[in-house]
Amino acid sequence: MSFFQRLAFYLFGALLGCIVVYFIWQKKDTSFCYLPNCRTLQDIRLKKRAFDPEVQQMINSKVLDTAIISYTYLNGSVDFSKSNTKLKSCKRYKIHSEFNNKTYEFDVENCDSIATIKNVTIK
Repeated sequence: MSFFQRLAFYLFGALLGCIVVYFIWQKKDTSFCYLPNCRTLQDIRLKKRAFDPEVQQMINSKVLDTAIISYTYLNGSVDFSKSNTKLKSCKRYKIHSEFNNKTYEFDVENCDSIATIKNVTIK
């Protein structure tokens, strides 16, 4: 067999394997969070939500919507330089997000079983 025939067989097998793996993973609805930003947001998303009274007032007065909070927990960016991750009890994270041409900055306290939004800044 020549080199080009072996290369063609290899590429055909690799392509077939990629297609099979793609369809298997698509049905399992899996996600791979290896980066710190993704892991932090996933950890916060899985916990019970709580709000400080100021934030609850913003939600009640319709200044802030829970859809924005959900969007931020999915697509936000954690600013680790402004976050306090050295605390032993509850870590505090600054999460930035843009939604409808507005910039939101969430101050989230992430404890063992609950994630509390302490403050929201809208720019």
